[in-house]
Amino acid sequence: MLIAVQGQQQDTNSAPQTSAAQIMTKAFAHYSSAQSLSGTVNMAQSAKGVTVTIDSDLQFDRPSKIYLHQTRSGSRARQWLLTSDGSLFSYDKPENNRDFGHTRYTEYVTQHNKAQTIGDMYVASEYSLGDMNPILDVAIADVHRLKRLQDQWVSLAYAGKQNIGGQQVEKITGQYRENARSLASGEFEAYVNGAGDFVRYVLYQKISVPGASNEIIDVTTIWNSSLKVGVQTNPSYYKVVQ
Repeated sequence: MLIAVQGQQQDTNSAPQTSAAQIMTKAFAHYSSAQSLSGTVNMAQSAKGVTVTIDSDLQFDRPSKIYLHQTRSGSRARQWLLTSDGSLFSYDKPENNRDFGHTRYTEYVTQHNKAQTIGDMYVASEYSLGDMNPILDVAIADVHRLKRLQDQWVSLAYAGKQNIGGQQVEKITGQYRENARSLASGEFEAYVNGAGDFVRYVLYQKISVPGASNEIIDVTTIWNSSLKVGVQTNPSYYKVVQ
């Protein structure tokens, strides 16, 4: 299912034919129609002089084969893994789950006569991953995650062309909110190339500290992506780890 992106357009590069909403809709269609994908999303989140990184290695073959391995570096280093071979899928036990007998959960892909998609498995592992981010949401294209992402975009504006890593991209900016019922609490930038690939996504947030009503922390999160659609995947990665 494809969601068409709607939003306010502001052309700051004298190109009235270019619409922020059209660029985002093209990107959504680019990924949702992809039968295979492979690459990495690198996240770096900085606040108060401290930076945390998480690397997400993703590949999939629709409808039901996926490999998503995430690695966090630093003093709190750890890993997360979601895999599906098309028959079974497995994911890490959520951190807040008190089931001391298991470190991973395994489920059948087909349940109640319905085969789960890679989007269904991604959502099922929501509390078992280190970084469910906007680029993964768009790439995997689960309709619920796409709707959530759209709700976070208070506005969309076209901000012209830029060069990132030797490739020309279109820059989209807008105000950010946590969900459809929240007030704007930040800004975002999305960088999309001509093929519809998300190359970079940046989120600037102001977050209040619990118990300290006067303290606001500036948090900047940058995701850089090398995900490519329609490429050859490695079947051995889909092995279900139990």
